[in-house]
Amino acid sequence: MGKTRIRALVLDYGGVISKPQNPENVSNMLQILNQDDTDFRSVYREKRDNYDNGQLSGEEYWHSIFQHYGLEQNDSKVTKLIQEDIESWTQIDDSMIQFIIKSKAKLHKLAIISNMTRDCLAFMKKHFQWLELFDELIFSCEFGINKPDAKIYEAFLSRIEIPSQECLFVDDIVENMNGAMRSGMNVIHFKSFLQFRQEVEQNYRFSR
Repeated sequence: MGKTRIRALVLDYGGVISKPQNPENVSNMLQILNQDDTDFRSVYREKRDNYDNGQLSGEEYWHSIFQHYGLEQNDSKVTKLIQEDIESWTQIDDSMIQFIIKSKAKLHKLAIISNMTRDCLAFMKKHFQWLELFDELIFSCEFGINKPDAKIYEAFLSRIEIPSQECLFVDDIVENMNGAMRSGMNVIHFKSFLQFRQEVEQNYRFSR
Protein backbone atom coordinates (compact mmCIF):
# COMPACT_ATOMS: atom_id res chain seq x y z
CA MET A 1 0.00 0.00 0.00
CA GLY A 2 1.38 3.40 -1.02
CA LYS A 3 1.93 6.40 1.16
CA THR A 4 -0.92 8.91 1.60
CA ARG A 5 -0.43 12.13 -0.32
CA ILE A 6 -0.42 15.17 2.00
CA ARG A 7 -0.68 18.73 0.68
CA ALA A 8 -1.41 20.50 4.00
CA LEU A 9 0.41 19.88 7.28
CA VAL A 10 -1.57 21.20 10.25
CA LEU A 11 0.12 21.39 13.64
CA ASP A 12 -1.03 22.03 17.17
CA TYR A 13 1.21 24.45 19.05
CA GLY A 14 1.43 23.48 22.74
CA GLY A 15 3.24 20.19 23.23
CA VAL A 16 3.95 19.81 19.49
CA ILE A 17 5.81 22.92 18.31
CA SER A 18 6.48 24.00 21.86
CA LYS A 19 7.77 21.67 24.51
CA PRO A 20 5.28 20.41 27.13
CA GLN A 21 4.39 22.90 29.84
CA ASN A 22 7.50 23.66 31.89
CA PRO A 23 7.15 22.22 35.42
CA GLU A 24 9.48 24.89 36.84
CA ASN A 25 7.03 27.62 35.82
CA VAL A 26 4.15 25.60 37.26
CA SER A 27 6.07 25.38 40.53
CA ASN A 28 6.54 29.16 40.47
CA MET A 29 2.78 29.62 39.98
CA LEU A 30 2.10 27.41 42.99
CA GLN A 31 4.52 29.46 45.09
CA ILE A 32 2.81 32.71 44.08
CA LEU A 33 -0.56 31.22 45.03
CA ASN A 34 0.89 29.59 48.16
CA GLN A 35 -0.71 26.28 47.14
CA ASP A 36 0.47 22.72 46.73
CA ASP A 37 -0.15 20.64 43.61
CA THR A 38 -3.12 18.73 45.06
CA ASP A 39 -5.74 20.10 42.67
CA PHE A 40 -4.03 23.00 40.91
CA ARG A 41 -3.68 21.32 37.52
CA SER A 42 -7.36 20.33 37.43
CA VAL A 43 -8.43 23.84 38.49
CA TYR A 44 -6.05 25.35 35.93
CA ARG A 45 -7.59 23.28 33.12
CA GLU A 46 -11.18 23.49 34.33
CA LYS A 47 -11.25 27.27 34.13
CA ARG A 48 -9.15 27.49 30.96
CA ASP A 49 -11.78 27.21 28.20
CA ASN A 50 -13.03 30.79 28.36
CA TYR A 51 -9.46 32.10 28.62
CA ASP A 52 -8.51 30.11 25.53
CA ASN A 53 -11.52 31.26 23.50
CA GLY A 54 -10.97 34.92 24.32
CA GLN A 55 -13.98 35.45 26.57
CA LEU A 56 -11.81 35.99 29.65
CA SER A 57 -8.72 38.18 29.99
CA GLY A 58 -5.69 36.88 31.82
CA GLU A 59 -6.63 39.03 34.80
CA GLU A 60 -10.16 37.60 34.89
CA TYR A 61 -8.87 34.03 34.55
CA TRP A 62 -6.43 34.32 37.45
CA HIS A 63 -8.94 36.23 39.59
CA SER A 64 -11.26 33.23 39.20
CA ILE A 65 -8.48 30.96 40.48
CA PHE A 66 -7.85 33.28 43.43
CA GLN A 67 -11.57 33.06 44.16
CA HIS A 68 -11.49 29.25 43.95
CA TYR A 69 -8.81 29.12 46.64
CA GLY A 70 -10.47 31.82 48.75
CA LEU A 71 -7.53 34.18 48.29
CA GLU A 72 -7.62 37.96 48.43
CA GLN A 73 -7.26 39.47 44.96
CA ASN A 74 -3.74 40.75 44.28
CA ASP A 75 -3.00 42.50 40.98
CA SER A 76 0.77 42.25 41.39
CA LYS A 77 0.57 38.49 41.85
CA VAL A 78 -1.78 38.19 38.88
CA THR A 79 0.75 39.98 36.67
CA LYS A 80 3.44 37.52 37.78
CA LEU A 81 1.14 34.54 37.20
CA ILE A 82 0.35 35.67 33.66
CA GLN A 83 4.09 35.95 32.93
CA GLU A 84 4.88 32.54 34.42
CA ASP A 85 2.02 31.01 32.45
CA ILE A 86 3.29 32.50 29.18
CA GLU A 87 6.84 31.31 29.88
CA SER A 88 5.59 27.82 30.68
CA TRP A 89 4.22 27.43 27.12
CA THR A 90 6.81 29.25 25.03
CA GLN A 91 9.85 26.97 25.10
CA ILE A 92 10.15 25.76 21.53
CA ASP A 93 11.23 22.35 20.22
CA ASP A 94 14.01 23.28 17.81
CA SER A 95 13.81 19.89 16.08
CA MET A 96 10.21 20.61 15.08
CA ILE A 97 11.09 24.08 13.78
CA GLN A 98 13.85 22.59 11.59
CA PHE A 99 11.40 19.98 10.32
CA ILE A 100 8.90 22.72 9.45
CA ILE A 101 11.55 24.74 7.60
CA LYS A 102 12.67 21.69 5.57
CA SER A 103 9.09 20.60 4.81
CA LYS A 104 7.65 23.95 3.71
CA ALA A 105 8.79 23.73 0.09
CA LYS A 106 7.30 20.22 -0.22
CA LEU A 107 3.80 21.26 0.90
CA HIS A 108 1.03 23.39 -0.55
CA LYS A 109 -0.01 24.69 2.89
CA LEU A 110 1.44 24.85 6.39
CA ALA A 111 -0.93 25.69 9.23
CA ILE A 112 -1.42 25.88 12.99
CA ILE A 113 -4.70 25.16 14.74
CA SER A 114 -4.27 25.72 18.45
CA ASN A 115 -6.14 26.62 21.61
CA MET A 116 -4.34 29.77 22.70
CA THR A 117 -4.77 32.62 25.17
CA ARG A 118 -4.48 36.22 23.99
CA ASP A 119 -1.59 36.83 26.39
CA CYS A 120 0.46 33.92 25.07
CA LEU A 121 -0.35 34.78 21.45
CA ALA A 122 0.77 38.39 21.91
CA PHE A 123 4.12 37.13 23.19
CA MET A 124 4.45 34.70 20.28
CA LYS A 125 3.69 37.32 17.64
CA LYS A 126 6.30 39.60 19.15
CA HIS A 127 9.09 37.03 19.57
CA PHE A 128 8.59 34.12 17.13
CA GLN A 129 9.51 35.09 13.58
CA TRP A 130 9.01 31.47 12.47
CA LEU A 131 5.24 32.06 12.57
CA GLU A 132 5.75 33.65 9.14
CA LEU A 133 6.46 30.17 7.75
CA PHE A 134 2.78 29.30 8.12
CA ASP A 135 0.09 30.03 5.54
CA GLU A 136 -2.81 29.73 7.99
CA LEU A 137 -2.89 30.48 11.72
CA ILE A 138 -6.10 29.62 13.55
CA PHE A 139 -5.94 30.43 17.24
CA SER A 140 -8.94 29.87 19.50
CA CYS A 141 -8.69 33.28 21.18
CA GLU A 142 -9.09 35.01 17.80
CA PHE A 143 -11.64 32.55 16.41
CA GLY A 144 -13.77 32.38 19.58
CA ILE A 145 -14.02 28.58 19.57
CA ASN A 146 -11.72 25.94 21.07
CA LYS A 147 -10.66 22.57 19.74
CA PRO A 148 -12.14 19.99 19.50
CA ASP A 149 -15.25 21.90 18.32
CA ALA A 150 -15.87 20.86 14.70
CA LYS A 151 -16.26 24.50 13.61
CA ILE A 152 -12.57 25.25 14.07
CA TYR A 153 -11.54 22.43 11.72
CA GLU A 154 -14.29 23.29 9.23
CA ALA A 155 -13.14 26.92 9.18
CA PHE A 156 -9.61 25.83 8.36
CA LEU A 157 -10.73 23.50 5.56
CA SER A 158 -12.92 26.21 4.01
CA ARG A 159 -9.94 28.59 3.92
CA ILE A 160 -7.42 26.31 2.26
CA GLU A 161 -9.70 24.65 -0.33
CA ILE A 162 -7.76 21.38 -0.11
CA PRO A 163 -9.67 18.11 0.38
CA SER A 164 -9.58 16.99 4.01
CA GLN A 165 -8.07 13.64 3.00
CA GLU A 166 -4.99 15.52 1.77
CA CYS A 167 -4.47 17.19 5.17
CA LEU A 168 -2.44 15.82 8.07
CA PHE A 169 -3.29 17.10 11.54
CA VAL A 170 -0.88 16.60 14.46
CA ASP A 171 -1.86 17.04 18.12
CA ASP A 172 -0.71 15.72 21.48
CA ILE A 173 -4.29 15.51 22.86
CA VAL A 174 -6.41 12.59 21.68
CA GLU A 175 -9.69 14.49 21.89
CA ASN A 176 -8.40 17.20 19.53
CA MET A 177 -6.97 14.59 17.19
CA ASN A 178 -10.32 12.79 17.05
CA GLY A 179 -12.07 16.07 16.25
CA ALA A 180 -9.85 16.54 13.21
CA MET A 181 -10.33 12.92 12.18
CA ARG A 182 -14.12 13.40 12.20
CA SER A 183 -13.65 16.24 9.71
CA GLY A 184 -11.88 13.81 7.37
CA MET A 185 -8.27 14.73 8.01
CA ASN A 186 -5.44 12.26 8.49
CA VAL A 187 -4.04 12.44 12.02
CA ILE A 188 -0.97 11.69 14.09
CA HIS A 189 -1.10 11.55 17.86
CA PHE A 190 2.10 13.38 18.81
CA LYS A 191 4.07 11.72 21.62
CA SER A 192 7.61 12.75 20.71
CA PHE A 193 9.36 14.38 17.78
CA LEU A 194 11.11 11.12 16.86
CA GLN A 195 7.83 9.15 16.86
CA PHE A 196 6.14 11.89 14.79
CA ARG A 197 8.92 12.00 12.19
CA GLN A 198 8.95 8.21 11.87
CA GLU A 199 5.18 8.09 11.31
CA VAL A 200 5.42 10.79 8.65
CA GLU A 201 8.24 9.00 6.83
CA GLN A 202 6.50 5.62 6.96
CA ASN A 203 2.95 6.64 6.03
CA TYR A 204 2.84 9.99 4.21
CA ARG A 205 4.19 11.74 1.14
CA PHE A 206 4.30 15.55 1.18
CA SER A 207 3.23 17.20 -2.08
CA ARG A 208 2.43 20.64 -3.41
